[in-house]
Amino acid sequence: NITSSTGDFTSFPSVFDVFACKPADLAFVAAHRGTDLSSEFPENSLASLRALVDRGVMFAEVDVAKLKDGTLILFHDGYWVMRTDGPKVILKKSLAETDWDEAQKLLLRDGKGRLTAERPSAFSDVLNFSKDKIYLEIDFKSTSDEKQVIDAIREAEMIDQVILIAYTPAQALRLHKFAPDAMLSVGINKPGDIKALQVYGISKDKMAGWTGKGDNPQVIEKLRAEGVPILAASFLAFEERRGTKPIDYKAFGRPVDLVVSDRAFTAQKALAFSANDKAAYQACLTSRASKAK
Repeated sequence: NITSSTGDFTSFPSVFDVFACKPADLAFVAAHRGTDLSSEFPENSLASLRALVDRGVMFAEVDVAKLKDGTLILFHDGYWVMRTDGPKVILKKSLAETDWDEAQKLLLRDGKGRLTAERPSAFSDVLNFSKDKIYLEIDFKSTSDEKQVIDAIREAEMIDQVILIAYTPAQALRLHKFAPDAMLSVGINKPGDIKALQVYGISKDKMAGWTGKGDNPQVIEKLRAEGVPILAASFLAFEERRGTKPIDYKAFGRPVDLVVSDRAFTAQKALAFSANDKAAYQACLTSRASKAK
């Protein structure tokens, strides 16, 4: 259980310290859509986050949307119909047409389409649960208000426990202005993208480089040389392309720092720290905490 490595500290280590102290040949795991899609836990729910914490998964990538009444919730799609069940009059609505009371009449489905007893989760509740337990990658859906989301994160005192996902340089600059102290996930497709983002106004020390499948050696080498954390995906479609042969998470994760996976429980088991790795990680966190005082 990797998360127990943070239990000896009076404050939860920042995401910057966590990446700085990570053993060189191991990657952390982030649960895509906040769950293991083969599990009974529905994506983007408090139940799935609890399960991740219980299994030692340190990061969850979650999707934040906004309802008609301004309530921020976790949900990926713009409409309810594919991932929930409940009153048909609500299922036909978009999130932007639905208020919180209506949303709470819906039940979530898990990754296999099975109905669960879980209801849509308010972002405020997710932040309250996640503080000092798990790191969050925040994916801003089209209905969400970036500043409102960041304000909620800051109010929960979790700005150093999140990675804000930006899909374009313009979005990255916007998020950086709203939260200059937060880590940003920015797309890095070629070595020159790092410098281009710096020219655009993004501080390198706040970047985490999203590399897709993480299979471009030049990009990986440049990010490593620049000290920028490397994020890569082992999403379900990529795993299925490998056929019946299981993905080698240890080999996949070796060049990168964070593996975002649809099979978070399996990936976490494969990428668990050894006792020696864990001791070195803890020692590094202790040293950085002492220097910060």
